Amino acid sequence: MKAVFLDRDGVITKDPGFNRYDRLELLPGAAEAIKRLNEKYIVIVVTNQPVVARGIMTEDEIRSRHERLAAELAKHGAKIDAFYFCPHHPEKHHADIPEHAMKYRIECACRKPGTGMIDQACKDFDIDLPGSFVVGDRASDIEMGKAAGCRTIFIGGGEADYVASGILDASKIINPDVTAVILAGGRGERLRPLTDTMPKPMIKIAGKPVLQHQIEILRDADITDIVVCGSYLIDNIKEYFGSEWEGVHIEYPDEPDRLGSGGAIRNAYKYLKDADRFIIINGDKMIGKFDFRRMIEFDLQKKCFATVLVRETDHPLDSDIIRLEGDRVIQFIGRGQDLYRTSNSGIIIAGQSLIKLIPEGVSNIEKDILFRLVGEKDIYGFMLPSGWFVKDMGTPERLASVRAIFEVS
Repeated sequence: MKAVFLDRDGVITKDPGFNRYDRLELLPGAAEAIKRLNEKYIVIVVTNQPVVARGIMTEDEIRSRHERLAAELAKHGAKIDAFYFCPHHPEKHHADIPEHAMKYRIECACRKPGTGMIDQACKDFDIDLPGSFVVGDRASDIEMGKAAGCRTIFIGGGEADYVASGILDASKIINPDVTAVILAGGRGERLRPLTDTMPKPMIKIAGKPVLQHQIEILRDADITDIVVCGSYLIDNIKEYFGSEWEGVHIEYPDEPDRLGSGGAIRNAYKYLKDADRFIIINGDKMIGKFDFRRMIEFDLQKKCFATVLVRETDHPLDSDIIRLEGDRVIQFIGRGQDLYRTSNSGIIIAGQSLIKLIPEGVSNIEKDILFRLVGEKDIYGFMLPSGWFVKDMGTPERLASVRAIFEVS
């Protein structure tokens, strides 16, 4: 079970200050964000409440306030699964502290940046900490998250795995709305006669179509909204997968012939307009041992215009070569040279701003649009990790090579 641990004041609610704790005001986007997180995570509030040690509120009053907060969120369809708070404060020298509050003036393991509240949550829930997040607006929140082994998001800015402008932005980092676009429109001329009766992505490798391999890898990364763009023998694909296939929802835009990759994506806009990010995959790419979550996280960390999958190639003369500076794309070189060996691998992550730049008519999403923007837009290269597999199967020789790898392994 994965969890999102949220600080309370300054993340979910407006910080009332020590003397105005009777007020409860949700921050903009808080309910929407928590509702979004509820889809895939348990949501837990972890908050330091030294007002108890200061004698301003009692533990019961804190619990009552949390009940009010839960009820207010529930009106919007959002749910907090558990609340944990630390009532302690280590200072002992204040003479104006009421006698009943002095017992809270102790050193403890639960006060942030200590991990006591997360430790207790792990006892109460079976939590996968490396797959969980801590969201806070103070350094102590982030220190706690790092000490517990969670990924961290700093609201407003600071040293963390991610930085977000608010809780809604953080929820999009944690649970991004990602749609995959598979470009399946090529006629596969180089693979004739195989492609005379079937579209290229339906050629079988290791007993199932290339397209099925792609869809299964996407589903394993919790990407279940997929758009398949194509016109050539598209009915073969529709008959095989339908609109619902083993937990995946698939749309097929009505596509005129020969739109090119850019035109196909523009044509599919109505299926992409609500996505935070979308993944573009060429339909002739055989994918194996690939975790799209890693590439998506890289893309979100960069907060960039687009991320392209790159790899080191052993055949640069016939590869689309990209020049990187660190992991930033600084030049698209193309084919016909062997000075650089980092090549484009045919997978892109981008957002709505890319679609808006696609002109009407036929275009290539990479050469006509994306790589013309190098230097003008922030474009990064995600290097294919060792052991991951993305390979073109668009010629008889490459198809044989891919089959040899997959059908033997």
